[in-house]
Amino acid sequence: MNAKEQVNKASDWTPTERISWFPVLDEEDLDPRVKELVEKQREKLGAPNNVVRTHAWRPELMLRWLDFYEFISKGPSGLSRVEREMIGVAVSAENRCVF
Repeated sequence: MNAKEQVNKASDWTPTERISWFPVLDEEDLDPRVKELVEKQREKLGAPNNVVRTHAWRPELMLRWLDFYEFISKGPSGLSRVEREMIGVAVSAENRCVF
């Protein structure tokens, strides 16, 4: 990784404003499984998202929550993936969630 990529990597992890009451760990202190997830998000999304930043301090809970999310969004259901996503968007909007 070159110097510019190192700077971009560091700057995309550290929030510029408070994003949670939970502590946001320094990237070098992340659990290896969370580091792997962060790298995947960088490849796919360009930067890690705030859900991972705010929950990374409790990696076991975060990883189990992500497994649960995958199950309810992609697992067996009478609803299509699009219908489930629309429900999630509506609930998030009602809760004034920015995610």
